[in-house]
Formats: sequence, C-alpha cells, structure tokens
Amino acid sequence: MSLRPSIQQVLEGLRREGQVDTLAESRARTTLEVHQRISTASPWFVKAFAAFGAWVSAVFLLSFFVCVGLWREEEIFTVVGLVLVVAATALRRFVQGVFLEQLTLAVTLAGVGTVATGLAHFASDDAGVGAVLVISLALLFVYPDATMRFLATLGAGGAGLYLLLRWVPGPGMDLGLLAFTGLLHWLFLQQARLRTGRFGTLLGPVSFALACGLPAAMLTRLASFGRGSIDGHVTLPLPLLTLGLTAIALYTAWHVMREHDLSPSGTQGAAVFAALTLVAVLTVHTPAVISAVGLLTLGFHRRSSLMVGIATAFLLASGAWYYYDLSVTLLAKAIALAGSGLILLGLRLFLSRRFPQTPPPVEAR
Repeated sequence: MSLRPSIQQVLEGLRREGQVDTLAESRARTTLEVHQRISTASPWFVKAFAAFGAWVSAVFLLSFFVCVGLWREEEIFTVVGLVLVVAATALRRFVQGVFLEQLTLAVTLAGVGTVATGLAHFASDDAGVGAVLVISLALLFVYPDATMRFLATLGAGGAGLYLLLRWVPGPGMDLGLLAFTGLLHWLFLQQARLRTGRFGTLLGPVSFALACGLPAAMLTRLASFGRGSIDGHVTLPLPLLTLGLTAIALYTAWHVMREHDLSPSGTQGAAVFAALTLVAVLTVHTPAVISAVGLLTLGFHRRSSLMVGIATAFLLASGAWYYYDLSVTLLAKAIALAGSGLILLGLRLFLSRRFPQTPPPVEAR
C-alpha cells in the first residue's frame, strides 16, 4: 500500500460506503484533465526564466535606493520599505502571471527587510525584529500566495523565538519551542476540520513552515546553548524539555489511535505508549529525538510524504547530534541508539503480528 492512496482508491472506498455515485470517477477525471492542461500551458523553463527576471528586477530596484544613499536616512528608509510592502501586496491581489507573482513576492520580502533594517538602526534591534513579527503576521492573512504564507510563518516564528529569548531570558526559547510544537501537532491532528473552515487556505503553508522551522530551531538550541545558560540566565533543563515534548508525542499517539478506532487503553495503546516513553528515557538529554519521532507519527498519520521526509531527516540529524555529544559516554550512546532502534522495530513487529491487517475487499469487474 502506498503512503498516499490514489484518487481512484479514494473514490472506490467512497462508492462502497455510498457517499458518491457511479459517475464521480468520470467527473474527477474531467476536472483533473482541465487542471493538467492549465498547469502545463507554459513550460517549466519559461516559468523559471520569468521568476529569475522578476527577482533580478527587484534587486535593481533595491540597488537604486542604495546608490542614491537612501539607506543613510533610516526614517525615510523605513517608510519606503513599508510602502513597498503595501504596494506589492495590493498589486498581488489583482494580478496573475509568473513574472508579476514573483516580482511582488520579491518586492514584498525586500520591503520587510527594509523596514526591519531601518527600525533596527534608528530604534533598536528588538524594534526591527518586532516589525518582522507584526508584518509577517499581517502578510499571513492578506497576501494571497502560499509561498509568502510559508515564508511569513517562518519569519513570524523566528522573530517570536528571538523576542522570547530577549524578554524571557533563559527558559524563553524552550517555552517557545514547546508552544510551536504543540501548535504544529494540533494543526495536523485537526487538519480535516480546519480545511473546511474560514482559514483553511492557511493550513498547508503554516503547518509545513512549522515542520521545517522547528527542527532547525531545536538543533540550534542544542548546538548553541547545550545544557548551560544563555547570557548568564539558566535555561530549562533538557530532561524537562524532553518531558514536555514527550507529553505532546503521547497525546498525538492517543489521538491517532482514537481516530483509527483503536483502544488507547488496550494492548496496542500500552505498547505504543511504552515505546515512546522508553525512547524518551534513553535520549533524555537530546529532546530533538522524541520531537522527531512525534513529527514522524504525524507524517504517517496524514500520509504526507513531505512530512515523513522532513521528520526522517530530523531524526537522523538528532541521532548524529546525540552520537557526537561529548558529555555522554560512548557506552550510553551505543545503548541509547541501539535501544531506540530495537524498540521501534519491536513495536512494529509486535503490532503487525498481534493485530494483522486484512486487505480491503476487491470488487469484481
């Protein structure tokens, strides 16, 4: 069985349940053919050259501001950046085409950078980062483009972690990581309900931006601050951070089992919860490992190949970081890495033998 079922498999399942009629497959094929013709109207290299030309145009625009010395006037530089953001956002809502879409995207990003740089020069670094946070949150709702929403989520998340680190010295970044991890898991678990809501178009860009940003932030936290302090302020102990991430992973496993009509209090639930707990205990000083396992659970639950790929890369990077951690003995590393792998393999073997899956019935044609 593939990670993501085909449209034909989905329609066959819905037809067996009586949710769609026999003509649903032909209507779906017609819609897909129209979409295919529209999406391939321009060759990929034409779109690539148009996008490249748009970004070059934006670079020339910024170089003009630099050549006339506008960057020396911080107040004017900030106002110009804000005008660029507003104008490009308004233009993007009314234009179509690869060149104009990429041009407005580049000008908007340049405007955000201009505003942040200007405020940081004549006010403070916190003011510049705060401007990035506010503008990114605004663009998330008003800019009609998935790429910009992805980048805006990354910008808002990074700015939020920076401000937490500055305003809540010590545990601020750890609390932010826990909050963003909880938000990511909630978005994926409630995906079906949220997609039909008012802000359903935001779900994909925001979810995958968090999925890409959290591993980078978690590894940065381990590499830069380790188990010590930040500017003299004591951070959260790594076992405590691991405990919070483990609680989120356990809740995700509980929710997934209930969604698949499995009993969390039965044998399956006990095996899954025990495996997650043992992995967390073995890697208690590397919270990135249990965080990666949680992301992997979300990826398989939603059958997202991209999410599984991100989680796998994160898990490998976390394991490599744990292996090269000089504060852990070689014997402890070997036991933890081998034990984690054996636990996951044993869980897979136990569930496949104890609860074998029967293939769905195939209709005769």
